[in-house]
Amino acid sequence: MEEIKQKLLDMQKSILADLESDRDRSKTAISGDIGDDIDYANEDRNRELYQLLCERDQIKLEQIREALDAIEDKTYGVCEDCGAKIGKKRLIALPFTKLCIECKNEEERTKGIGKMPEITTSYTGSDTGEL
Repeated sequence: MEEIKQKLLDMQKSILADLESDRDRSKTAISGDIGDDIDYANEDRNRELYQLLCERDQIKLEQIREALDAIEDKTYGVCEDCGAKIGKKRLIALPFTKLCIECKNEEERTKGIGKMPEITTSYTGSDTGEL
C-alpha cells in the first residue's frame, strides 16, 4: 500500500509542478503593443489549450486526493460499484481508479450514464482488435 501511496503523491507533485511551469510560461506571453494577428491567434490558442489542460489536471488531482483519502480511511482498493477488491495490477497501473476492471468495462459499454470518465495514464483495454 505504501508503494501506491507514494506513486499517488509523486503524481500529485508532478501535476502541480507542471501547472506551475505552465503558469510561468503564460506570464511571458505576448503583451499589448507587440506582435501581429498571427501572434495573437497563437496566444489565444495556447491560452485555450492551457485552460483545457488545467481542467483535466484539476480532475486528476481530485481523483488522486480521493484515493489518498481512501487510503487513510482504509477503504482504498474497493470497487465503488460492486464492492469487490480491485486487482493490485490495476491499482498499480491506475492508482486512483474507483472501479474494478469488470465494472469499468461495463461502464464503458453503457458509456456516460451519470459517470465522469477516469483520466488514464496508461492503456487498460484489451488487445482483441475491436474498434
